[in-house]
Amino acid sequence: MATRKSTGTRPGMTKADLVEVVYDRHGGITKDEAAEIVEAIFATVKSNLGSGRRVRIKNFGTFEITSRPGRTGVSPVSGEKIFIPAHRGLAFRPARRLRDVMTPARPRPTRGS
Repeated sequence: MATRKSTGTRPGMTKADLVEVVYDRHGGITKDEAAEIVEAIFATVKSNLGSGRRVRIKNFGTFEITSRPGRTGVSPVSGEKIFIPAHRGLAFRPARRLRDVMTPARPRPTRGS
C-alpha cells in the first residue's frame, strides 16, 4: 500500500491519513493491518446504515438514515421547476463534545446588564 505524507497544503483528511494515524498510535501493527482496521470500521458503519440502523459514536455523534419527501425544486442551470422524488438521505448530529470543539463556548450575557 503506497502512503502519502501530509504536506499541509491539502485541505481535510483522507482515509490514508486515518490509516497513518492508526499506524502511528498503535505500535506493533503494520500499515496493512491499520488499513484493515479503518476499513472494518467504515464497512461496519455502512452496513448498519444500509440496514436502517443508526450509528452512535459516544462523544462524536450519530449517523442515521432519514426519509426525505418529494418536493418541487428549481434547476440551477435552466431555472425551470423540477420534481425531486422522495429519497433517503444521511443525517449526522454531532455530540455536544464535538460541537464544543467546533464552536468554543461564548460567555453568556448576564441578566439585568
